[in-house]
Amino acid sequence: MLFVVLVLPTGLVLAAMVLKLVLHAVRRVREGGRPRLASPRPLALVSGCAAAVALLAYSHADLMYSPGLFPEGTCLLRAGYKVGPQAHSAFPLSTVCEGVEIVPTWVNPTVTALLALAAVTLLAVPFAHRVQRARGTAAV
Repeated sequence: MLFVVLVLPTGLVLAAMVLKLVLHAVRRVREGGRPRLASPRPLALVSGCAAAVALLAYSHADLMYSPGLFPEGTCLLRAGYKVGPQAHSAFPLSTVCEGVEIVPTWVNPTVTALLALAAVTLLAVPFAHRVQRARGTAAV
């Protein structure tokens, strides 16, 4: 159910943002210019893409390694122990079965880095807009 409610729409939004970013770059190249990543629209699209990928990575890991309704099944399938998890936390995502952390080590740093990238690029959008207005260039 989480797949239909959260993952599928996020994947569609991500695909739309990536397509928009590629089309923006192609249009800029055809006009004789080069793609400018530091203009407001591409920065906002990069921010949205980073946030969507972070959500997808977290959702995937949560679906795979979170205890859910059958905690014994999670430990049995992922670690080979037929017991419930000793500890679980949502963020940082962690599930411990018989002293073994079953969530891969890449999940939490990746989600954190992507969320940081999304925040930084989103905060850069107003500054890029001001610079663009000061130069007198059209909104691209």
